[in-house]
Amino acid sequence: MGKRHRRHAAHASRVHDDALSGPSGPRSDRQSHRSTPNPAHARADTDRLVAAGVIAAATGRVDGRVDGRADGPMPIGEVLRRLEAIDRDDLIDEAVVRHAAPYVTAVWERGWSPLDLVHAVQHEFDRAIAALVAEMVVADPALQRDDRPDEWSEQLREVGARRRRTASTRDDFGKLVDRFLVVRFLVTLPRVVPVVVPPSGWATARPAAASHRAGADAAVDPRMLERIRALLAKAESTTFEAEAEAFMAKAQELMARYAIDAAMVSAAGSLAGGLAAGVQARRLHLDDPYAPQKAQLLGAVAVVNGAQVVWHDGLGFATVMGFPVELDLVELTFTSLLVQMTRSMAAAGSGGARTRSPAFRRAFVLSFAQRIRERLEAARVRARVEATAHYGAALVPVQAARLAAVQERVEEWFPDTQPIRSRQVDAGGWYAGRTAADVARLEPGLDQLRPG
Repeated sequence: MGKRHRRHAAHASRVHDDALSGPSGPRSDRQSHRSTPNPAHARADTDRLVAAGVIAAATGRVDGRVDGRADGPMPIGEVLRRLEAIDRDDLIDEAVVRHAAPYVTAVWERGWSPLDLVHAVQHEFDRAIAALVAEMVVADPALQRDDRPDEWSEQLREVGARRRRTASTRDDFGKLVDRFLVVRFLVTLPRVVPVVVPPSGWATARPAAASHRAGADAAVDPRMLERIRALLAKAESTTFEAEAEAFMAKAQELMARYAIDAAMVSAAGSLAGGLAAGVQARRLHLDDPYAPQKAQLLGAVAVVNGAQVVWHDGLGFATVMGFPVELDLVELTFTSLLVQMTRSMAAAGSGGARTRSPAFRRAFVLSFAQRIRERLEAARVRARVEATAHYGAALVPVQAARLAAVQERVEEWFPDTQPIRSRQVDAGGWYAGRTAADVARLEPGLDQLRPG
């Protein structure tokens, strides 16, 4: 449960208490006099009550009074209690999807993508509420357009697969309250740097994308990336060390050739608006537990590959900024290292209860990240010598210009970021994480270049 959701849970508990002991009287008295809802009226009553609750949540009037019936306003606690009495989750969900839809539509112009939104909701609430929001996203009429970009269609397909309802981790009343708290969550979501073109820009997105592909990014080859991904998957799945090393060695060779060619082609081309115009943002979703610590591993991989990372605390994702080739290599390398780290941490956990404690594992991840960065930095120094011998002095200014362009974009998009500070950590976990990082297999990034 995220920090914001913990605040939501406390608020939900307060609303519940008010509903039980507020102006309407104790719960036991109301239960003894409450009549059984008429099934014929259940749908209409549910729709009216949900509409009132959604407006209350969206406007922040959770403790106020809302117009939930024809004869006047009622406390929000009464709205919740009446919905609880109707006891029709299917009708409540149907009404929430319908009445909360406009608040989903609004987030697209604040830089959010469908996958970002569903992940953030799951990070803050649980899978059940995330599935509810996924239904809102798929049903959003603002996205049902003929000019919808392919990347939006792909995300909608992925989101659609998450609509399958799962059991909530909350009790019945908590589930009911969460349906309205998520509306408040949608309304208060901040602006983020977009990683997909918002609907307002779809009409002009295709010509711009075609022009961009004709420029410096022409060297990005999806087929090469698929070959690298396949090799990394085999390296991670095999239990034979020699076989894993062979797969990793081949992946390293492919990634190095891919990176050097893309960098030099990009330098030879020209970008309207300067080199910084080619810098892109990509979102990586990190799951709990230890998501902030995993973000530091991501940052370690990114910085030695000429990219930068911003962690969005409370939302469960990071924004990685760099050129497309660096972004691909960062994502591939991080994903592989995360698999290796998770496996090593599970093995370290066999040492007893202490090695399975949150403090131990947080320290493990942080230490793993720091040691990986040290190893990647050392590899970068060695690779610079090799690459310069092959490509001459032309490579150094190319790399310097790309780093400067990324920094320019970071300062433009995130002018108020602060470094992540780590608190005191468990010594045993730190030592175990460093040991695991020493034996981890490293894939080279842009700075780990070998002559072709």
